[in-house]
Amino acid sequence: MVNVPNSLLKKLEAAALSRRPRRKSKRKQKRAAQPRPALVLSAPQNAHAAALQRPFVAALPPPCIYSGEDGTINRFHLDATITTLGASAFIFHPNTGYGSTLNASNSATIITPTLASSVALTPGYNTLSSVASKVRAISSAIRFTIPSLSLTNVVGEFSCGVISADTVGTITTMDQLFTLGQGRSNVTRDLHEVRWYPNAYDARYSAFVNTGIASTGSDLTDTNCVFVVVRGIPPTTVVNFQVVNNVEWTAKANTGLMVSGSASVGTDHQHTVSILHKHTPGWFHTAKATGERLLEDTVGRVGKFAEKSAPKLVERGLEGLAAMMGL
Repeated sequence: MVNVPNSLLKKLEAAALSRRPRRKSKRKQKRAAQPRPALVLSAPQNAHAAALQRPFVAALPPPCIYSGEDGTINRFHLDATITTLGASAFIFHPNTGYGSTLNASNSATIITPTLASSVALTPGYNTLSSVASKVRAISSAIRFTIPSLSLTNVVGEFSCGVISADTVGTITTMDQLFTLGQGRSNVTRDLHEVRWYPNAYDARYSAFVNTGIASTGSDLTDTNCVFVVVRGIPPTTVVNFQVVNNVEWTAKANTGLMVSGSASVGTDHQHTVSILHKHTPGWFHTAKATGERLLEDTVGRVGKFAEKSAPKLVERGLEGLAAMMGL
């Protein structure tokens, strides 16, 4: 046993008592990442979002998407064909049902887009011109394909997207329209689709079949058009367009149809569109560049290979482990 002098013990005790407490570290603790708040849509907004994403097949929402008089909602379809001279386009303004087709031997040729309503340009023209007083679009889209191209003669490129209606009047060549597309790709034999989404004033009704788009109830600066333009394809190539327009309309007088007599507060349709843009950028078109298609194909093939091969590799590994253990 070791004897420690009392004087030394007292010194050690005094030193322990006088010792300053350790300073706390100034390093800030990292805060846990806060979960991103969920962006919740109401039931009518969810129905509208579904109709915007799948306008050809989605269930039609009730007439409460926009504010004002409740109308009747129907889906109208149009098939259009252009025998191209080398560059062609289809532009559609769903709020009014006005459309325009363009055709030129060269995409740099001077053109004058004119939006108009007719059997060849407007889905449901015969029905709506007979019974509709005013219209507005819930959702709309253009599908197109070039079925005549052989597998060894696939040339050209296309552009598609959504632009404001007032921009259409400033276009003088199809090259200018081409640059406005949010989606671009090389021409293939695949069926492509570009979907319209509403702008601020697309919630307003427009008189159906008027003398011109400028004289309707729409403010062109805040209503949208959807378009497809194709260039660099052989002359006489047939381009098929399918246009769908899901329309809310109210009845004319002397048709025997009653108006609804009700009105809705409406939803914030721009909020619905904003969420679609934020959560799925590029949701409104199926155009993909060649590199993107190759990457997706490669990833898909690797995934399928792994899905098929993984169970066999695990089984072989377990068999080898059992052999090493003498089991």
